Parts: sequence; C-alpha cells; structure tokens
Amino acid sequence: MLIDKLLRRRRQRVQHFAEQGAQLQQTLQAQQWLLKQRVSAFIVSAPGLLLSFSVGCLFQLRHNNAVKTLHRVVGLRRLTKWFIL
Repeated sequence: MLIDKLLRRRRQRVQHFAEQGAQLQQTLQAQQWLLKQRVSAFIVSAPGLLLSFSVGCLFQLRHNNAVKTLHRVVGLRRLTKWFIL
C-alpha cells in the first residue's frame, strides 16, 4: 500500500515534468519561428541588404595583402593596449 502510494506520486511527478517539458518545447519552437520571421524580414529590408552586400564585399577581400596587413596592425595595437594596461 505504501509502495503503491509512493509509486503513484512518482508517476504524477514524472507526468507533471513531462507536461512542463512539452510546454517548454512548444514555447521554444514558437520563439524560434518568431526569430526566423524577424530575420527574414530584416534580410529583405534596406539595412539588411546593405549589410549583406557589405559583408560580401569584405569577404571577397579577405585574401588581399593590404587587408591582411591592416588586420595585423589593428590586432597588434589591440594586443599592445591590452598588455600595457
């Protein structure tokens, strides 16, 4: 009798946690869908297109020697600022 009561309580707790997990999963899926909608709306907007175009141009220049040198100089300045402070 006592074991049955404990088992019943344990099953109820497991069922409760399963329901909570299902609700949390639904909430996460809804938030993910909303985020996808916002991202797709941003990408087709003017700032999104400008950002995408700019990143594409910079990505094509990643092997350019001038860009590599600039990256090294900026990185070196950051390191020296870090270690001097």
